[in-house]
Amino acid sequence: MNGALENLLVYAKRHLELDPRDEVYVRNRLLEALGEEDYEEGKTPAATADNPEEAVGPLVDFALKKGLIQEEEREYFAFKLLDMVALYPSEIIDRFQEKYAKSPLSAFEWLHKYNVKSDYVRAGKIAKNIKWVYEGSKGNLEITVNLSKPEILHTEVKKAAQKRGGYPKCAICAENIGYAGKGTYRQNLRAVPLTLGGEEYFWQFSPYAYFHHHGIAVSLEHKPMRVDLKTAGKLFDFVDYIPDYFIGSNAGLPRVGGSILAHDHFQGGLHRMPLFETGTRRRLLADGFKNTDITVPEWYNSVIRLRGRDRAEIEEIARKIISAWEAYDDLENDIIARTDEQHNGFSVIARKEGGTYILDVVLRNNRTSGEYPDGIFHAHPEYHHIKSEGIGLIEASGLFVLPPRLKGQLGYVQAVLAGEIQEPKFEGDLEPFRDMASSLGKNGKMTPEAAEEAVRKEVGRICEKILENIAVFKDTEKGRLGFRRFLESIGLKEVE
Repeated sequence: MNGALENLLVYAKRHLELDPRDEVYVRNRLLEALGEEDYEEGKTPAATADNPEEAVGPLVDFALKKGLIQEEEREYFAFKLLDMVALYPSEIIDRFQEKYAKSPLSAFEWLHKYNVKSDYVRAGKIAKNIKWVYEGSKGNLEITVNLSKPEILHTEVKKAAQKRGGYPKCAICAENIGYAGKGTYRQNLRAVPLTLGGEEYFWQFSPYAYFHHHGIAVSLEHKPMRVDLKTAGKLFDFVDYIPDYFIGSNAGLPRVGGSILAHDHFQGGLHRMPLFETGTRRRLLADGFKNTDITVPEWYNSVIRLRGRDRAEIEEIARKIISAWEAYDDLENDIIARTDEQHNGFSVIARKEGGTYILDVVLRNNRTSGEYPDGIFHAHPEYHHIKSEGIGLIEASGLFVLPPRLKGQLGYVQAVLAGEIQEPKFEGDLEPFRDMASSLGKNGKMTPEAAEEAVRKEVGRICEKILENIAVFKDTEKGRLGFRRFLESIGLKEVE
């Protein structure tokens, strides 16, 4: 045990900036956590770890054998030990701000690397995700089968949004930093403060990142998600602070928002989303707004793009769009803004290229019907075997995060297509994949490589259909006319 403990301390000094002057103090804290009173000095580490799993794993094994923890507590006990050898939250903030004064991107890169080395960002697990790119009709889609994030149904999201009270109030409150609870919290969380729209926020990286430097900007105050007239300004404050990142806000509504509706937050990171690479479907003009390029991108769902150097003008146009859409009805296109609850909403995504601000406003609606009880503008039932969760800003921007169950389900279909399973049984959770296997296998047996490619293309096709499902104005004559009516209602006229 002593050698394993020293190995963790060596790792912390090399990768987590543990001050050697604190080594005795930290060692004693670790001994307490491991239920040990004696320590034999002079023990050298059995190995030199380069990643957090190697550094902390032997001590977690020791605690398990000693009966200090149960098997299901392994992960969180590891976080507890790594928290003990990591910098204090105030030290993280001080070092981040020192680095930020020299280079904003370098500061965020340092913070991200630190979170990887402290195992808050689970790089080892993230690397196991299955990823591919699908060449769609209106732009590429990035597809990930995320093996570490459980599937969250929108009904669970709605229930979670209705819960109040407790400490911390929710999973992303600032009070989670260092909180142990019943041993099921990530005590190694570290964050840095932000000011957005004159309000206090903090930035933390996501433990199961969907893309490079994926993180969230979280309101210090626990208040519900909402896209309002201040949203664009807050997003632009963020990209002014770190121009290399994009940042976006989910709609604060079930089915079209994210998995956390109870606490105001934004998502972003160092990544070029597929939506950003799109061309232009139509150009628009607005009286009184001369400094902003207004377009409708060539994309699957209903997006208005604002681009220019005049930040204030873009924010004014965004407020105009938001105010109008929140109350806009179009019965011909099944759009009702409000019944006994709000239905029209937005996914809003901001970025900065040089001195140019870009804001994508994605129009959303979460209304349901008898035919579509999960949402008229949600993934339709025939696609739920691939994606049934709420379609938030990440998917709306062209990056699909699919549930871990698909690894086995798609793998089974691939094995059937390759002739590795002679008498397939599509039962239970495999039942929805019967038609996929039948359709793809109509031309006979494939090589394993061809089977994998065929399945991935089919999943990509379904993701493309889901994006078309969420479009409030479809790419049909009726939908295009409806979109034009809405644009004209707010003074945006198409350039002939």
